[in-house]
Amino acid sequence: LSLISIQGIAQLCQGSLGDPIINISFGAGNNPGPPLSAAATGYQYVSSDCPNDGSYTVRNNTIACFGNSWHTITTDHTGGGAGYFMLVNASIQPSAFYVDTVKGLCGNSTYEFAAWIMNVILPSSCGGNTNQPNLTFTIENTTGTILQTYTSGNIPPETSPLWKQYGFFFTTPPAGSDIVLRIVNNA
Repeated sequence: LSLISIQGIAQLCQGSLGDPIINISFGAGNNPGPPLSAAATGYQYVSSDCPNDGSYTVRNNTIACFGNSWHTITTDHTGGGAGYFMLVNASIQPSAFYVDTVKGLCGNSTYEFAAWIMNVILPSSCGGNTNQPNLTFTIENTTGTILQTYTSGNIPPETSPLWKQYGFFFTTPPAGSDIVLRIVNNA
């Protein structure tokens, strides 16, 4: 059970991060937000506030899901406006729930991938014995060769909603390339 708001990819410039060169945004507006493209997720889109296992929705807020066992979320990680986030109710079976291709990256360059994640379940839910999100982020070239991978480990429930950034650096091949970003639910 997690919320995803992807910050984007930034190029490393002379020892400090520059401005993001790619910012994957889910947009903004009234609820519900639109479904993601078919290539972006293997999960079923629902327009309702509280997706069931193996489903997701795109929202700018969510209120009292599953008998108040989830946090009420009033905003995306930016804290303002009507920005959408992807609300995922993970499948019980480990699987990719977000896949996207980023095109035109420079060769032999170091980039940072970062995403804002929140475990939406309350610590008291299920008698305190809940499945915790555990995500693997993978950067691949378009032929499937893994360039870099990062695993979040278990993301514990918090007493209040807490967006936390997860990220890592990766380097593109010398010739430059398109890359595939894959986020897998391991829990």
